[in-house]
Amino acid sequence: MRRQSAAVIGVVAAVMTVGIAPAASAQPGAYNPEAQFIRTAGNVRCVVSAEKAACEQGAGFPAAPVNGSGGHWPVASVDAAGEFSWDEAPIGPTVGNEVAMVNGQPYRFHGWSLLLTIEGTRLTNDTSVHGMNVSIDGTTVTPY
Repeated sequence: MRRQSAAVIGVVAAVMTVGIAPAASAQPGAYNPEAQFIRTAGNVRCVVSAEKAACEQGAGFPAAPVNGSGGHWPVASVDAAGEFSWDEAPIGPTVGNEVAMVNGQPYRFHGWSLLLTIEGTRLTNDTSVHGMNVSIDGTTVTPY
C-alpha cells in the first residue's frame, strides 16, 4: 500500500508542479499559477492546489514511518477529501511564487486556509474541513 500511495503522491506532486490536469506531464521547474508554494517554520515548505496540500521536511518527518530507503518519509499530503499519505517525491521547485508565512496571519490559497502558530502550521480545506497540522519543529504531522 505504501508503494501505491508513494506512486500516487509522486504523480500528484508532479501534476501540482506543472498543472492540475490529471493527464499533464511533469516538467521540472515549470511555473504553475494553479499551485502556491509556502515556506512555514523551520525546514518545512508546502504546496497547495485545489486538490491537495503537501508539505516537505527535507530530512524527513521524524514521526513518519520508515520508507524503503531506511529514512523517514519527507513529504506528507492530504487531499481535499481528507485522504492522507506519505511520499518520497519532492514537492517540486519553487518558481517565483513562494510565500513566507507570518505567525498568526491567516492565508487562503486555492480553497485551503493556512495558519502558522507557535504550535505549527494548520492546512484546512475550506469545503471538506479536512487537512493536517505540521508541528512547528517539523517533527510531527497530524491529519484530520
